[in-house]
Amino acid sequence: MNKNEQLNEERFLTVKAILDEHLEKNNQRKTPERYAILRGIYDLDDHFSIEEIFELMKTNNYRVSRATLYNTIELLIECNLVTKHSQPQHNQATYEASHFSRQHDHLILEDGEIIEFCDPRIEHIKKTMEELFDVKIDKHTLYFYGSRNKKEE
Repeated sequence: MNKNEQLNEERFLTVKAILDEHLEKNNQRKTPERYAILRGIYDLDDHFSIEEIFELMKTNNYRVSRATLYNTIELLIECNLVTKHSQPQHNQATYEASHFSRQHDHLILEDGEIIEFCDPRIEHIKKTMEELFDVKIDKHTLYFYGSRNKKEE
C-alpha cells in the first residue's frame, strides 16, 4: 500500500468510527451499504450529486437503491460527515465530504460549476459578529450565485 492509499484508508477509518458512534448512539444498523457509500464519498475529491454516487456504486459493482443513497446521505449529514449544497437554479443539490475539509465558501455558477474559495475577511466578519452579539459561531455557510461574464468576440 503506497502512502496515498494508506492516508485514504486512515481517513476512511476515522469517518467510519464517527458513523459507528452515531449509529450505536441512535440504535441504528451498521449495514454494508452505508459503509460502501461512505467510502465512495470519501474517495472523491469533489462535489457530487446523488446520481454520481449512484453511478459510482454501480461501477464498483455495489448495488444500492436511490432511496438507500438518499437515506444514507441524510444520515451522513446528521453526523457532519457530508455537507449539502442547494443549487436552486438547477432544482437540485450537490454534496461534499466535510470531515477533513477546511472552512471554505462557494460560488455556484448557473452552469452548475462550483468554485470554492476562502477569504480571510470573512473570518474577521465572524469575529466581529461574535463580539457584537456575544455569541460563539461554530460554523457558517456562504453562497454566491452567478454566471460567467460573456466574452466579446
